[in-house]
Amino acid sequence: MAKKKMIFIFFDGVGIGNASSTNPFFAADTDYLPFFEGGCLLPDTLQTPVKSIDAQLGVKGMPMSATGQTALFTGVNAAAIFNEHRESYPDKFMRRIIKEKNIFSILRKNNLNPRFINAFPGSTHLFTPEHIYIKDDGEFHLSAHFKAQYKRSISVTTCMMIANCMLPFGAQDILRERALYHDFSNQSLDGREPNLPKFTPEKAAEIIYRVSRNFDLLLYEYFQTDFYGHGFDFAECIDLVRQLNRLVKHLVSLLDRETDTLLITSDHGNLEDSTTQLHTSNPVPLVTWGYKSAELRDRIKSIVDVKPAVVNFFFNG
Repeated sequence: MAKKKMIFIFFDGVGIGNASSTNPFFAADTDYLPFFEGGCLLPDTLQTPVKSIDAQLGVKGMPMSATGQTALFTGVNAAAIFNEHRESYPDKFMRRIIKEKNIFSILRKNNLNPRFINAFPGSTHLFTPEHIYIKDDGEFHLSAHFKAQYKRSISVTTCMMIANCMLPFGAQDILRERALYHDFSNQSLDGREPNLPKFTPEKAAEIIYRVSRNFDLLLYEYFQTDFYGHGFDFAECIDLVRQLNRLVKHLVSLLDRETDTLLITSDHGNLEDSTTQLHTSNPVPLVTWGYKSAELRDRIKSIVDVKPAVVNFFFNG
C-alpha cells in the first residue's frame, strides 16, 4: 500500500456564515467551499460533509488569530490560559508553547517529514537559524541583520518553521514550482518579483499536489481571506472565494482517496460576514476528504482538537 499523505490547507479568517447574500461563500455559489448554514455537503461522489467546529474555546470575546492559530497548530488552548483571545501575532508566551508543542516538531520527532509550502520571497535569507531562532523562554534571538519590521509580524506558522530550523522557500522555488506565495496567484507581490508567473487556481492545486508527494504532511497557509474580510469590496470577496473554490475542486480531482487526505480549516470567522469588517464568533469549517477522513471529522469538535487528531492520524492510522 502506498504511504498515506496529508495536505493541510489553512484559510485564515473563514467561518460558517448565514445562507444569505451577505456571505460571499453563499453569494459566490461555491460547490467545494459551501461555508454557510445548510451547505453541508461537497458535490463529490462521497457527499463529503462540511463540519462546523468551535473557535470560541470557552473564552469570552471575539476569537483572534494569535491564540486561535496557537490552538490550531499546538493543541493548546492559549485563549483559556490567558483568559482572553489575543490578536495578530504570538507573543513570547505563545511562542514558548509553539516551540514545544507545534505539530511539525511532534511529527519530526517520530521520523515523519512535514513541510510548510509557503515561500518568503525577498526575505528568505533572514528566516534561517543564522539570523533568528526562538529561545527557551519564547523570546527571539535575532542577528544584527534581521529587520525590525519583520519581528513584529511573525505568525504562528512562521514560528513553527523557525522552531524546526526549516529553511524557507523563496522566489526561485516559486519559479521552479516547488512552493507557493501566501497569495498563490502572486498578484499581490505588486511587481516586487517581476519574474514570477501568475498562477491560476488550477496551477496552484497542481503544485500543492506535486510537492505533497515528497512529504508526509504538507501545510499551506492562505491569509488573503482574512485581509479581504477586513474591508475589501464585496465583489472582490466573491471573486476571491471563486478562485479558492477552483483550487480546492481541482486539488480534490488529483487526490487518491485511498492514500491521500485533505484537511481544510480556519482559526476564526471573518470573510463569511460582509456586514462587519471585524472577526466573528461563528464556528469555523472543517473539511476532511479522503483516507481516514470520517475518523478525523469525528475526533475534531473545536480548533484545539485539530493537532491531536492529525497526530493520531499518523501514529494510529
